[in-house]
Amino acid sequence: MISAPRWMTLGVVAALAASLSVAAGTTPAGASAISPPSLVDDGVHPYPGAAEILAAQNVRLISGDGHILLADCATPAQGDIGLLKIWTTDEAIGADGIGRVCFKVTASGGVLNLEVPGVFEIRGDGQREGTGHQVTAKLRDDDGEQHTVDVDPDGSTQVGLGADPEASPTMLLQLRAGSGLAPGTGEHAAVGKLGTAGRECTATLVAPRWALSAASCLATDPSQPLLDEGAPSAATHVAFPGKSAVKVDWLSPRPGRDVVLARLAAPIDGITPLTPAATAPTGVELVAVGHSRTAVTDTDWTTDRQQSARITFTAATATTLTAEAGPLVCSGMAGAPVLNGGKLAAVLSQAGQAGCPGTTGNGGAVTAARADDLAIWVSAITSSTADHTWTLADAALGAAVGTTADSAFTGAGLPLTATAGATWKTGDTRSPAVELNGTTAALSAGGPAVVTDADFSLSAWAKPAAAGGTVLSQDGVNTAGFKLWAENGAWRFAMSRSDVAAPVWDTAVAPAGSAPAGAWSQVGVTYKAATGVAILWVNGRNVASVRHTVKWKAAGALRAGAHKTGAAGLGGHFKGVLSTLQTWNRLSVTPTPNDHDFDGDGRNDVVITDAAGDLWMYPSQGGTGLSTVSGANRVKIGSGWGALKWIVTDWDADGLADVVMKDSEGDLWMYPNRNGQLVSGGRKQIGTGWGNYVHAAGNANSTPAADLFGVNNGNGALYYYPDGGGKTVIGNSGWTGFRVFPADFSGDDRADVMAIDTSGELWFYANTSQNGVALAARTQSGTGWSSYKVAAMDLSGDGRTDLVALDGSGNLWVYPGNGSGRLGSRFQIGAGWTVNAIG
Repeated sequence: MISAPRWMTLGVVAALAASLSVAAGTTPAGASAISPPSLVDDGVHPYPGAAEILAAQNVRLISGDGHILLADCATPAQGDIGLLKIWTTDEAIGADGIGRVCFKVTASGGVLNLEVPGVFEIRGDGQREGTGHQVTAKLRDDDGEQHTVDVDPDGSTQVGLGADPEASPTMLLQLRAGSGLAPGTGEHAAVGKLGTAGRECTATLVAPRWALSAASCLATDPSQPLLDEGAPSAATHVAFPGKSAVKVDWLSPRPGRDVVLARLAAPIDGITPLTPAATAPTGVELVAVGHSRTAVTDTDWTTDRQQSARITFTAATATTLTAEAGPLVCSGMAGAPVLNGGKLAAVLSQAGQAGCPGTTGNGGAVTAARADDLAIWVSAITSSTADHTWTLADAALGAAVGTTADSAFTGAGLPLTATAGATWKTGDTRSPAVELNGTTAALSAGGPAVVTDADFSLSAWAKPAAAGGTVLSQDGVNTAGFKLWAENGAWRFAMSRSDVAAPVWDTAVAPAGSAPAGAWSQVGVTYKAATGVAILWVNGRNVASVRHTVKWKAAGALRAGAHKTGAAGLGGHFKGVLSTLQTWNRLSVTPTPNDHDFDGDGRNDVVITDAAGDLWMYPSQGGTGLSTVSGANRVKIGSGWGALKWIVTDWDADGLADVVMKDSEGDLWMYPNRNGQLVSGGRKQIGTGWGNYVHAAGNANSTPAADLFGVNNGNGALYYYPDGGGKTVIGNSGWTGFRVFPADFSGDDRADVMAIDTSGELWFYANTSQNGVALAARTQSGTGWSSYKVAAMDLSGDGRTDLVALDGSGNLWVYPGNGSGRLGSRFQIGAGWTVNAIG
């Protein structure tokens, strides 16, 4: 006689209904602050027909997500996928009298909670190597200890008595396929499922590596959506339609509302992210899309299919939308996007859920957390490459300023703590933000954010009042290592040469009016230690630079809103508003590729050979371009160049301009630039047979390396050499004697060609190719250029290519480009230049 399983004798059948209700999970009781209940789902639901299955097969199925299903063990394999087969020591288990029970995995992820005693072997469902599902099994021995084993996808895995004849019998508690989260289906590709331990919700892709959802999905108590920034406390995944589940490795909650940004371990390709809407209107019908169950059948009890609900919200606060009565919105819709014109207006948070499966519900009210004012916060988090980012979004409305979190995705965070006089500010162009009173208020970290004698970068959004003050600084013992501040309507950055109370400062000063009172600016700094050049950026433009070579390490606290003036003193308190502060221990901002930037300050420089054959670099000073007073700023970079033909280009794409020279044998040589000096001993041959060619350089393709251009004076052809090799004809004939200047003159990020013909006429040839060179019909840009020596570069720093030209009288001119292939009115930047060549 076959004996019944031991758990059958313990009254399990009588207790099944009660145990199923516990396993399925009731909606968490709401705290007094939240009503109706949370829309967070526990991710599993009672197995349909469980009582009948128990009676017929002695298999206790508790709950699951509908993706691991009991199957007839005689079911044939479909292709390379068969069934999971569970072997037990009890012949009463299963339908075929041999102690075997089988399951079908129907998706890339799935979970099934069950109890099967005496399990000694689990057979994976793969029919040949590399085809089966990745499955884990959770088991419990007679001593109450639980174990999780990886099941061989294409073979058998021995467990319990099967692995050790002396072991105690083993109870199978759970089967999990993949991450346990199966992708859903629906027309909204950016709307997926978010799953974590015992929870399932909806999430929306807002950037390739970021999804927005409800903080309550991941909070300890779903009725109190409070989260700390950092890695999730349990394994968490997001799955979008047609995509495998991707792990979440970081959470950035938005304090004060039920919203969280979840960073994905890998970007999602092929799906267009959604962006926050501009408004979240009431009184109009909006559509919410998410994953939940609105009905339960034996054949469909998953949350795979997207559900939609049309909701007319009737009231709004600064953080929520509410509807007193709405459509059927069920658990699993927590985090579901509420769409306004296809953009994110809000995410669902709570609903009455009357009529939903598995709950009696308490009405039809619906609550959503607003997202229409989160565009700046979302952008700051999702686009950040910084080592430290302070979004200044850490307090609910009306909360006192305290500590603001650092979104440090790697390493230790540096939260900033505010002093008296700092207040949270919302509703501005940049919101949220912190307003500082200019006398006592500042924020400080517990240590340094950057290493001041190595490469680093800074960025801040700031709206100074008339008095201005220090935006960012970092402490030494007796002074600040650096300070970034506004003074008299101009931004300034300085680095101190030593750690004393009154140090010498190396200071970069932006033009007047660069820091207007009452207006927002994005102000940043990059410091390159190798060259000692610090560049000051305002709204993405290089506005000033300074060389700082006497380096030391300021290892004290980073500050926002003040700087250290002595061993115990603070000064320069900022009056105004700050938003989104960021730091990098590297160069985060690099200048627009400048083929003529010789000294590494982000500006193009002019290189000449004088009458003696010496090669000189004249550094750009910004603004009108070049200071040539007495040649005080020029640097000698070579000698013996008088009879040579040479051009300037950043050949090795390291950010510093090199020189490419053609010798008397027709060989091309590249002389590398190392920290502002040519290295003759490091020259490299890059071409031969150029004796009868005019050579030039630009960059017309998508690679960072420079391309060559050449005019063959023998046959009149113009050639293009991508990355210096593999020439292509781009002009069949008629180019003999032309001087060519490849550069982006039309502002479309494609290298065009400006050329001077043998009659001195200047012609513009637009490039119509997306990745290469195809020249359109030429248009005339000037006449009388025969005697001019010319170089093409953006000397004025406005992002448009100019022509720098030396006339026959020794006057140096800039012909500013207008970004459309034409030149504006020239202005003079030098006189008395007797030179052989210019580049």
